[in-house]
Amino acid sequence: MIQTKNFNPNTDKKLLCTCGHAECDKRSVNQETLDAIQRVRNDYGRPMNITSGGRCSNHPNEVHKSKPGDHQKCFAVDVAYKTTLERNKLMVLAGRHGATRVAFGRSFVHMAWTPTSDKSVPTWEY
Repeated sequence: MIQTKNFNPNTDKKLLCTCGHAECDKRSVNQETLDAIQRVRNDYGRPMNITSGGRCSNHPNEVHKSKPGDHQKCFAVDVAYKTTLERNKLMVLAGRHGATRVAFGRSFVHMAWTPTSDKSVPTWEY
């Protein structure tokens, strides 16, 4: 079973696709991504609220894409934050622990560990 000390798709339902589509496969992020987010959590030193993990091709955030995104490939999570300080700390820790893509929206940080040979870490704002 895919899990870590603090993250388990059986109890953290947001690690699974939540689209509700009849053909949803309820995919979760992969073990490598869970291991990476656990390392971020260990450094962060406090609970982290995952707001999105794996997504199937029927998920509303995926259906418009011409090719699968980080979540659909099971390489990404979004983590909630409340303050700018929390957001910045999460973004730094994601990069420190090997994230290959880091972004943020109004209330979440997107962290992805997509396989790549590129050593730069693209960042953006939603």
